[in-house]
Amino acid sequence: MSEASPGPGSARSPGRRAAGVDPQVAHQAAPRPRQLLGIRFRIFLTLAVLAAALLLGLAVLIEVQARRALEDELDRRLRAVGGAAVSLIGPSLVPGLLALTPAHESFRLYQERRQSLIQLRDRTGVRRIFLADPSGRSFVDTDTRITIGVPLPQLRSDRPEVQRALAGGAAAGPLYTDEGGEFRKTGYVPIDTGGKVIALVGVEADAEFLQALRALRRRLALAGAGAVLLAFLLAAVAARGLTRPLDRLVDWSRGLGRGDLSVAVPVTGGDEIGLLARTLEQMRVEIEARDREQRAMVAGVAHEIRNPLGGIRLYAELLQGDASLNDGQRRRLEKILRELDHMGAVVDQFLLYARPANPIPQALDVAHEVEELADLLRGLAEGRQVALDAPVRAARAQCDPTHLRQVLHNLVRNAIEASPPGGAVRISVGAGDAAADPPECEIAVEDSGPGIPEAVRERLFEPFFTTKTAGAGLGLAIVQRLVLLNRGRIRVDRGETGGARFVLTLPAA
Repeated sequence: MSEASPGPGSARSPGRRAAGVDPQVAHQAAPRPRQLLGIRFRIFLTLAVLAAALLLGLAVLIEVQARRALEDELDRRLRAVGGAAVSLIGPSLVPGLLALTPAHESFRLYQERRQSLIQLRDRTGVRRIFLADPSGRSFVDTDTRITIGVPLPQLRSDRPEVQRALAGGAAAGPLYTDEGGEFRKTGYVPIDTGGKVIALVGVEADAEFLQALRALRRRLALAGAGAVLLAFLLAAVAARGLTRPLDRLVDWSRGLGRGDLSVAVPVTGGDEIGLLARTLEQMRVEIEARDREQRAMVAGVAHEIRNPLGGIRLYAELLQGDASLNDGQRRRLEKILRELDHMGAVVDQFLLYARPANPIPQALDVAHEVEELADLLRGLAEGRQVALDAPVRAARAQCDPTHLRQVLHNLVRNAIEASPPGGAVRISVGAGDAAADPPECEIAVEDSGPGIPEAVRERLFEPFFTTKTAGAGLGLAIVQRLVLLNRGRIRVDRGETGGARFVLTLPAA
């Protein structure tokens, strides 16, 4: 449909600006539910991930601290057992013990000291106790596999700790695994005689606390899994609580998008959302009041004009019956009557815009309605040498039948008038957005005119806006209001041939 020549009384601009409907997005009733769910999901995900991260971090911290504390306790135990072993061996006897060879294993001194270390090992529950010289050779060992003077590979691997012990301080090596896969730890205590470290005692023990740590880790994992599930549940509840007021505002905005200003904004809570709702409610009340004032003013002006017009027409018709009029006077009188008819149509549009009838939705056969309208306007199309094509398919919409006929009549008539001779107007019917809930019915009216410029399209449904020399500019404003009253929406875009394409979307029956 061409904007250069819209239909009579047509106003191509965004409608109901005074009623608070954004002209650019009036056909978009409200954000779809998935957008709100997206906000809810992001809030839920943020809270849940934060809670899970905190719980995971807490579990790791507990395990690390427990491992460190237990390992420190094991170090103290090794040093204590090592100190007791030094007392049992006797520092004064150590030089003699370091002079022994494998041939001296039957000596009483060696046997007594070895037996004392075995008894200490059994009482304290450690795995092994040994006496070694600074070069790393064992001279008294509770391990029966180790003979006198045998080098100990473990002391080479624990060289830093051995060096600290030889320097005069007790030390403990790192945890390691033996050939059986068990965790162990060795502590070293120096033996000092005359201010010089001549040997050291090694105490080896199982890291039994690691078994407890494994059990603790399992318990933490189970508790963490339960806590994460609880955190997700609480996050879902919190997210729902945060977005529930937004749900109500979105539901209300859908009604506003349909042009319904009678429903109050749901105001809940004293937070920012509640403040937003109260501000919107104040805006709604003010817009509704201005809308009523505007419609009352338009209706009052229309009535004030209609009464004089009726009197003028009456006198003009009486004058038309005067036999004394010549042909020129009769032609001028007929022109006056035609202008009166045009003015009466404009007044009717004012009244229809000011007080549109409340819709009575019915399940309509859209194909039948379009076919009847095409038959009605085919004569107009043929007179302007425009082809009217209506290849509709079966579809049903929930709509007021009178409103639908008014809307389609205005759109198709405008399309015919916008198309040049030899052009075509096409009416098509189909389904709307497949993801819409509830389902939709879509009716498109496309002309072969020059199209509607972007600058004009921005004001397309605005009341009293028109590019025509005649008309009040209310045609498309009325179209949009009727569409919104029937819970539908309308938009305009560029057709395949470059003309205007109006798309009417209604709830499917």
